[in-house]
Amino acid sequence: MSGGLVDELHEVPLDRENQDLKEIIEIAFQITAQLEVENIAKNVAWSFTSKFQPESVTFLLPSEAEETPPRIVCYRGVKLEEAPPPVPPIAAMLAFLEKDEYSQVSFQYFRENYPDKDFVAALEVLAGGMIVPLRTDKGVIGALVLGNTAEPSSLAEVQYVTRIARFAAISIENANLFRQATTDRMTGLYSHHFFEKTLEEEMERARRYKATFSLVMFDIDHFKSFNDTYGHVQGDLIIKEIARILTQSVRQVDFPARYGGEEFAVILPSVEAKGALVVAERLRKRVEKHDFPGESGPLHVTISVGVAEFDQEGTYAPSEIVRETDKALYQSKEHGRNRVTAAAAAAG
Repeated sequence: MSGGLVDELHEVPLDRENQDLKEIIEIAFQITAQLEVENIAKNVAWSFTSKFQPESVTFLLPSEAEETPPRIVCYRGVKLEEAPPPVPPIAAMLAFLEKDEYSQVSFQYFRENYPDKDFVAALEVLAGGMIVPLRTDKGVIGALVLGNTAEPSSLAEVQYVTRIARFAAISIENANLFRQATTDRMTGLYSHHFFEKTLEEEMERARRYKATFSLVMFDIDHFKSFNDTYGHVQGDLIIKEIARILTQSVRQVDFPARYGGEEFAVILPSVEAKGALVVAERLRKRVEKHDFPGESGPLHVTISVGVAEFDQEGTYAPSEIVRETDKALYQSKEHGRNRVTAAAAAAG
């Protein structure tokens, strides 16, 4: 298959084309409704797997810094690969795909025409079949690569892939814009503003369905002294690393946010205080035992945590559950720090 296959015109049976269009519309509805890149990638990967059985379906998305490796979301069959093979930075690759406005290229064509052979060798572990630029009106924002098993070969099949890739590109761009508007730039956690909006929505949901949720808030112990000793650059690294630990310690449905400065918050939907205390204690222990990188060796910090459960009878505004959780946090501080405390109602 050559890089210019899509430019050729072949007659496609009408019933086949209609069926493909129905499938494409259905998949487009699924992926354009998503605001998480992982969910977009999953829907695309599963659709390609059911139709072509490629060895793998991989999304390569650039990092914020051009010189760093890309974000990789790789599916082998319907299974997400937890540790996909590494790929070097992809800025030059995206420029190559942008230059001649390819809608797709075979990996063979890419191997023969891309100047950086070391990059080709690294990518070949994931690709081998087809490379499809993820193109929007702003240009190429990433690449979709298919493994070399049951590669799409006819014009109809190639069009099927490139049309879905177009919807995927638009969906990923929308997801990125949403993420930028709702997340804290330093940590990647949700922003304070979006946390407040989500807390209000979670309270309304809990009232409507007679459900519950819990709020966990914590901050870093003696952080001002830490900054005075090690500097604000090291302090920022600690904040980023704790954000990473926090993200790994909660469920996908939970809502971790940077509340402000060195203070963090997590909304735990459908979790009572007892379960929230377990989550909070697990997080506290992970932070306490973690070796944070420092110039002269590992550094250690601790956190103080407060927990409160939504009270159907007594909680009337988001500010009230925040206030109760914050009181519990400061009780942790007053009783020696590096501990978890439940709000009075949750403890009772």
